[in-house]
Amino acid sequence: MPSPASPRRLPGSLARVVFVVRALCVLGVVTLLAVPFWFWLSPANVLALGPQMAGVSGAIAVDERTRALGAAVSLLPIAVGLYALWQLWRLFAEYGAGRVFGRAALARLQRFAWALLAAALLAPLVRAVMSVVLTMGNPAGQRQLVIGFSWNDYLAVLLAAVLIAIATVMAEAVRVAEENESFV
Repeated sequence: MPSPASPRRLPGSLARVVFVVRALCVLGVVTLLAVPFWFWLSPANVLALGPQMAGVSGAIAVDERTRALGAAVSLLPIAVGLYALWQLWRLFAEYGAGRVFGRAALARLQRFAWALLAAALLAPLVRAVMSVVLTMGNPAGQRQLVIGFSWNDYLAVLLAAVLIAIATVMAEAVRVAEENESFV
C-alpha cells in the first residue's frame, strides 16, 4: 500500500486544474510586475485611478515624490503576492507529480495560506498609507488619512484562516498515517 506522500497517477480533471492554476500563476506574476510600473510611471494614471485605489475623496497632487513614494509602498504587497504565487506554483508542481499529500505539498499549502493572510492584513494598511502619500502634496487641511476595512478584506482574512486550518489538519493526518504505517 503506498504511503500518503507517494506519487500517484492523477485523474485527468486534476491534471487540467494543475495546468490552469500554473498558467494563472504566470499571469499573476506578469500582472504583479507590469501593472504597478504602468500605474506609477504615468501621472495621468495616478490622477485617474489613485483616489479610488486609496479611498481618497477630493483632489490629489501628483508629483515625482508622490509617484516614487507610492511605488515604494507598493513593493511590499507586490513581494507578498509574488511569494504567494511562488508557493502556489510549487504546490501545484507537487500535485502535478502526484504527491498530493506529501510533506512538501503541505508545507507549500501552509506557506501560501500564511502569505494570503499577510496580503489580507496588509491591504487596509497599504490603502491607508497610500491615502497619505497621494494627498501629502495637497495644501494643509486637504491632506487625508483614510482608514477602512471592507467586507472583502474580512473575507480574505477568513479564507486565509480556513486554508491555514485545512493545511494544519492535513499535515496532522499525514503524520498520523505515517506513524500508523510504521507500526504495520
